[in-house]
Amino acid sequence: MTVLTEGAPDRLPHGPHRLTREEVENSQYLRLCAAALEAVGELGYAPTTVTEIVGRARVARRTFYALFGGKEECFAAAYDNAVADCLRKLAETIALSEDTAFADRVHTSFRVFLEILAAQPAATRALYIEILAAGPTLMQHRARVHRLFAEHITAVGRIGAERGEIPAEPEPELIDMLIGGIGDRIVACLSERGAAELPELAPLFTRTALILCGGLRPGTGA
Repeated sequence: MTVLTEGAPDRLPHGPHRLTREEVENSQYLRLCAAALEAVGELGYAPTTVTEIVGRARVARRTFYALFGGKEECFAAAYDNAVADCLRKLAETIALSEDTAFADRVHTSFRVFLEILAAQPAATRALYIEILAAGPTLMQHRARVHRLFAEHITAVGRIGAERGEIPAEPEPELIDMLIGGIGDRIVACLSERGAAELPELAPLFTRTALILCGGLRPGTGA
């Protein structure tokens, strides 16, 4: 069960159960993370309170403070978990498409990524918009996530270069620019059209990535 790709796990059953203490704590942890993303995405970072998070997660307040030092720590954990979930799904997608052409692998990566975001609109808004208002500590998490996504795209490009599908492995500066542009377009789409429209960005992202990687000339189709 994951925070972003599948939503929050169900509440634990009442009465006796066979779950270990570790399983119980993990369930509570994931529910709190999912609740934090949903609350921040719907209400905004500043208005979201610990009371709001534990209420949505259906977890006792004392349990929250046994797991987290406060709202910021909970949101940071939720942010990191959501990104890890997404990267894991992308890695699985690339592994399953090893035999496909480079352009198809790039498009599939963006399509899957954007479909994940579109399926969880509140969490996506928290990850891309509310994180900007969450303070310097959380912005450091955002910068680290930026690097992780850059590494994923670089890995896809490396495979293409090794197979001769693109001239060379993409330059880090170009990947950095691509990631920044992707984030900007996602924020604009969330603000202007809503999360449901995010998958429509896949062709644009694909063309841009292929041009930057040397796999497509500007002005031609993907």
